[in-house]
Amino acid sequence: MTEGRMIYKTRLEQEYRPWASDASDMDLGKTMARWARRSADFLGRADVLRNIAYGPLPDQRLDLMPPARPGAPVQIFIHGGYWQSLDKDDYAFALEPLVSAGAMVVSVNYTLCPAVTLDALVDQVRHACAWVWHNARDHGGDPARLHVTGHSAGGHLAAMMAATDWAAFQPGLPPDMIKSAVPVSGLFDLEPLRFCSVNAAVQMDRATAARNSPRFMTPAARMPISIVAGADETGEARRQSRDLATAWQAEAGRVAYIETPGHHHFSVVEAMTEPGNPLTATLLRHLGLPG
Repeated sequence: MTEGRMIYKTRLEQEYRPWASDASDMDLGKTMARWARRSADFLGRADVLRNIAYGPLPDQRLDLMPPARPGAPVQIFIHGGYWQSLDKDDYAFALEPLVSAGAMVVSVNYTLCPAVTLDALVDQVRHACAWVWHNARDHGGDPARLHVTGHSAGGHLAAMMAATDWAAFQPGLPPDMIKSAVPVSGLFDLEPLRFCSVNAAVQMDRATAARNSPRFMTPAARMPISIVAGADETGEARRQSRDLATAWQAEAGRVAYIETPGHHHFSVVEAMTEPGNPLTATLLRHLGLPG
């Protein structure tokens, strides 16, 4: 490999390491431990139906937090972890403001790479969303008010859900099943990741990356879409979100790109529990709930 190609690959790897632009004292292990503690505390207090099966595989499970009143809007949340790590339980703490505001909240797990391909992983999340549409009413949610969000890999998956032709995916589902999408700190053109270490587990070839790149798709229905990134994330991370917003604006309308000042890849979601948080306010606005 030439020196120029080595430099390019080194820079690419740095740009696609989600903690690369974080504060110098950022310790990912400590951050994840803090999230785990906060999530365990919330799950210990919350009214939550844990690990409901939406498919036959062990990781095809979701947590459902029923609303206080029936007919509530439904927020589907998809966790991150570069499609190969983490779990819905790691993010539970961030969902408390949505539950408190009156939403029915569903947090989705999926089988991680490399145990499945990225195509299969995306398909699992589609099945989870379809399960929610079929079952929301039984738990106090309104199936006509399904909204999707996710962080990091979950942001990518939220965009994939917005681009899914639901009537083609499963007969009987409405084509506009998803009413809004808020992808947070996601990646939407996966081709660069084929040349990064993340691909050792994800194992994308060019065709797989293309099939799973929302940047080159269109939303399946016109809906409000807010694409969020931390202002302190890497240049590539912010560019990917801006590019998706630009591409989808012409197709979906009502598409916004939002940078949250002072936040990096992890703090953008950790701050959701703070009063007046802009990401939480955006989600509540899409849900039609007071913030």
